[in-house]
Amino acid sequence: MRFSQLRYLEAALRTGSFRQAAKELDISQPTITNQVQRLEEDLGVILVTRGAKGVRPTYAAERILPHVVAAVQAERMLREEASAIGGLKLGTVRLGTVPAGSQTILPRTVKRLLTEFPNVRFEVDEGPSKLVVRGVLSGHFDVGLVTRLPGIDLTPGEDALLHHIDLTIGRLVLAVPEDHWLAGKDEFEPADLEGEALIFPAESSILRVAFERMLEGIESRVVYTTPNAEAAQAMVRAGVGICMANTLLDSTISGNGVALVPLPFEWAHARTSAIVRKDEARSSAVQAFLRLLREVAKTF
Repeated sequence: MRFSQLRYLEAALRTGSFRQAAKELDISQPTITNQVQRLEEDLGVILVTRGAKGVRPTYAAERILPHVVAAVQAERMLREEASAIGGLKLGTVRLGTVPAGSQTILPRTVKRLLTEFPNVRFEVDEGPSKLVVRGVLSGHFDVGLVTRLPGIDLTPGEDALLHHIDLTIGRLVLAVPEDHWLAGKDEFEPADLEGEALIFPAESSILRVAFERMLEGIESRVVYTTPNAEAAQAMVRAGVGICMANTLLDSTISGNGVALVPLPFEWAHARTSAIVRKDEARSSAVQAFLRLLREVAKTF
């Protein structure tokens, strides 16, 4: 059994495809198929089933997968720590982030990290907070950047497994057409939104959870749903309806057909936070990235 075989198995099961795993690892598909078969022979169990829907884990694979993921992570950290002894000559940061992270703190942080350590590589996926949290907990991401709201648990019970580092602070607002009767208001009641045309964020977004909390007991009229904050703003600008927005996003600005109305709730204070798994050793590249995140956050 070799570390490379464990990497091949983990990639095949995560992507659900030998072809996709081979592409990700930059090897040939026959190589990855052959090595997984050799791993099965070595362990004496069948690990994958192949069908029209791709590669599926067997019961044996599901039992050993956490150990496979841990071994792959340990090998990567071993190589990176050996490199760090010579001045962080190589390293990878696997990052999951919400759009608010990509548009604010990340550009300056990544610039500084690559200036200090030009050989560090980034693997970045962008998506809603729930996707990022699940990716960090599963070990797919080393670090996540998420939006957090006071008193709103996006993934109840899972936050206890994570260490949070608060970075930047904004707030949630309603974005309404400039000619809407709410434009220019300093406050409003949730009941004022009954019957209004609403533009909802993605289901796995913490803004979706916040929007639904605000509308509890109110008959809402959702006319459009989009995971893209800029698309939501475009809909507001066109007069389609009202959306909830985060001031940490560059797209959340008043003018050009859009007015912003502050949300009068304690939970509307939004924070961008870095998350990592608790009690886990971190590579030198990840530690350097977290240090620079904190330093850059102080400039906001």
